[in-house]
Order: sequence, then C-alpha cells, then structure tokens
Amino acid sequence: MKKLCSVLITMLLSFAAFAQSPSAIGLSVQNQTNCTQYYYVVGDEMCMCGGIYASNIIAIPPGGIHVYSNSTTLGGSFPTTVPKGIFAAKIPDGPLACATSGGSVGQAPCGLTTLYAYLSLSATCSPCANTKATWYPAFACSGMARLIFT
Repeated sequence: MKKLCSVLITMLLSFAAFAQSPSAIGLSVQNQTNCTQYYYVVGDEMCMCGGIYASNIIAIPPGGIHVYSNSTTLGGSFPTTVPKGIFAAKIPDGPLACATSGGSVGQAPCGLTTLYAYLSLSATCSPCANTKATWYPAFACSGMARLIFT
C-alpha cells in the first residue's frame, strides 16, 4: 500500500511539473528582505525557452514590488511594442560594481530551478543577508509568474 501511494504521489508531482508553461506573459517581483536585490528578466517568443531577450539589471529596494503585466516595459533587448514570453530571472549576488557571481531561477519546463539561495551584497559590496530568490511559475503562457526574494 505504501508503495502504491508513493507511486501515485510521484505521478501527481510529475504531472504538476509538466502542467507548467514554458513561459509567462507577465511577472510580479517582491522583495521581502531588508536589502536591495538585483535581477535580470530573460525571455523569448511566447511559450518558448530560448533566451533571445534580456532586461537590463533591475534593482528592487527592501519591501519593493515590481509588476510587469507584459514584457514591453522591461527594457534591455525586450521589444517595446510586442509582448514576449518571460521564462527566467538571472540573480546576481549584488550590484554590477561588486563583480559578483549569481544564479538563475525560472520555469521548470525550461530546465530551470525555482530556488536560488545566496549571500546578497550591499551597494558597498559588503554582506547584507542570506537571501532566497524563489520563482513561482505560471501554469499557462497567458499567466503571471512571480519572483520573491526572502
């Protein structure tokens, strides 16, 4: 009986992972930390994972919320006239001046993880806080994904 339950749970989790869309139309970003966080948004054509488009680096202050109903306001190489799919965020550990490493989070069908944990750095490149960037996926290409820093 335990084996049957394990198999059913595994199948259910697999189905949930495959039910996700490769991209989203929009993105909501929340910073629930006491440190400024940094991110780039990455996208491609709708419902694709390629990575043709990338925003410039974006800083979100402590307690900040950024909402992008579609990609046209992201800047960088995203077109300003036709919305494109959003499927990932690159997370540097701090501002560009700190020459930091970083990670990525995004939609699972694109082969990305939904969690990146790191020590975030302040504007002076000193340690600020242990931080987690978590991606909550969109389940349809017309949906909104969420990126939350905690």
